[in-house]
Amino acid sequence: MNKKVKCLLFAAILLVTMFFLPARALAVTTDEILKFTITVDVNEDASLNMDYYIEWKVLDDQEYGPLDWMDIGVPNAHHTNLKAVSDTISRIEDNGDGLAIYLDKKYYAGEVVAVEFTMTQDYMYQIDRYVEGETVYSFTPAWFEGMDIDELTIRWNEENAGAWQPDCLKDGGYLVFTSKVPAGDRYSITVAYPNDAFGFSPDRQIGGGDVDPDPVVDPTNHGGSPSIGEQITEIIGGLLGLGFFFAPIVLLILFIRWISRRGTGFGSSSETEKKITRTKIEYYANCPGCGAVREEGKDSCPYCGRSMIKSKEVVQENQIEKPENYVRNGTYRYGSAPNTYIHVNVVNIPTRHSSGGSSHSGGSSHRSSCASSCASSCACASSCACACACASSGRAGCSVKDLFKDSIHNGRVRIRAYKG
Repeated sequence: MNKKVKCLLFAAILLVTMFFLPARALAVTTDEILKFTITVDVNEDASLNMDYYIEWKVLDDQEYGPLDWMDIGVPNAHHTNLKAVSDTISRIEDNGDGLAIYLDKKYYAGEVVAVEFTMTQDYMYQIDRYVEGETVYSFTPAWFEGMDIDELTIRWNEENAGAWQPDCLKDGGYLVFTSKVPAGDRYSITVAYPNDAFGFSPDRQIGGGDVDPDPVVDPTNHGGSPSIGEQITEIIGGLLGLGFFFAPIVLLILFIRWISRRGTGFGSSSETEKKITRTKIEYYANCPGCGAVREEGKDSCPYCGRSMIKSKEVVQENQIEKPENYVRNGTYRYGSAPNTYIHVNVVNIPTRHSSGGSSHSGGSSHRSSCASSCASSCACASSCACACACASSGRAGCSVKDLFKDSIHNGRVRIRAYKG
């Protein structure tokens, strides 16, 4: 048996094993952020003094053990004067785009730990970004793939500020932006200043001095080692050949699994019952990130990628009007509300009958914010400064410095000027 056949057989066994692995239960929500407050003051040199305060509640200490560290994403690696303020922090490990916060002890289910630290952050602005003569700061605090932030507050010193978005309150000389941030969602703000308000420098704006020169490409790669294009072509050809080889096997496996779930054939006597899940979704009329009008049927802004969902909750039949109108799969406008919809998901659940006694089935859960999804959550945008640590307790946060696309938003982003 030659080497190629052995490899194909190994791949086939691996595919079969993957398809027949038992389905795991929904991921356990292990943590919750009760409060996340960031206070920002602009220095004369245009760097930012930032104070982070986080109240973190442990909901589960069985899945990954008690909480003894947390990973918080920060805008970029250009920060100094990193200092722990609260006694709950034993030490901080600076990983550039993320900070590993090690706690003073282990925290168990039901306990809340409050941590506070400060730092000076640079490379956060862009000169003449949208309007000539104005410099803009864009800031997206850390978000979390597997947990909610119940109360996010950004307090930004309003001194010399000319415009900002989204709308906010003012308190004690600060612009106060507040929001609830569901798991996986994010919240962005921008604050604009006249170019002479602080010591803005082209060398210290976003991307300043960080751009590498374009690599030199030899277009005359004849003979010798295969070119990059030839290697890619070979890889794609091999993958397509492998796909054609395994397609019948995969289809057969899917058919068998479908038959077994349907409860027909193979001597099964299972029946099914209908389960209806109704989710009430309220959308923003305009994108909270860039102000673009929401497109019908879109959950995210097509320009900046920001979620257009204002709130989302599963509702019971007795919590909505005319539930009989929402019994089939699909998304339906709810009542007269212009931006509110009911999403209906109908599934048939097998109900097995046994001759006596009761049966119980269980399964372990995996953490969706770690391992399997860490890479996808971090590869969120070309400008993403996201830090994920998927080892140990793996409670990680992400942060980006900028989510806007200049080519699309130039002259389109609404920055609302403050009128005293």
